[in-house]
Amino acid sequence: MESNSIDQIIRDRRTIRTLTDQMISLETIHDLLESASYAPYHSKEEPWEVVMVSEQQERQAFVKEIMNSYERLDIWARYDQENLEKAKKRTQDYFLDVPITLIVTAPICTSEKSNLEAIGAVSAFIQNFQLAAWARQIGVTWRTIPVIFDQVFKQNVGVAVERQIIGLLDISAVDDKMKLPMSRRKPVAQWTKSLKEQVSEMSEGNK
Repeated sequence: MESNSIDQIIRDRRTIRTLTDQMISLETIHDLLESASYAPYHSKEEPWEVVMVSEQQERQAFVKEIMNSYERLDIWARYDQENLEKAKKRTQDYFLDVPITLIVTAPICTSEKSNLEAIGAVSAFIQNFQLAAWARQIGVTWRTIPVIFDQVFKQNVGVAVERQIIGLLDISAVDDKMKLPMSRRKPVAQWTKSLKEQVSEMSEGNK
């Protein structure tokens, strides 16, 4: 994994869903969080807060809350019912095996503008964390699974009612032998237009 420049790290970073047994120290996580905290924000105070799930007892309690939330939200109805028990076990086993999870939150603001700014800032914080982690051969999966919108789940994992979960970050070291997924992006020309072009196209479409 090359990490010669920030540009290269941005292009090389991948979402890693394959877990490894390599240890990641809490000191390393704290260092990465400190780097992440240099994300830009609009408010007077930094809007991000993080709940860390790392110890075995915490992990078991956390996974229990995920599984309970899946039941509460009737998520399992979407699965193949013939293999439902296997799907439940596979889901539970995966989350139990994740070495460290971060629950990253932002304040819920009454102003639409302030709420957008808070979500944007915390999203930038998460991306900073992912990039800093990748530079140390640590993979991050940014999850927005339905449980993050479950108020009971939020309360049971210690998230205040006045805050919203922006993501669950599953963290695992990257094995050098791991086959990394390909990443494809559309050419810039396909999604970039001048103001004149955009306004002209919209005007034509409204005729």
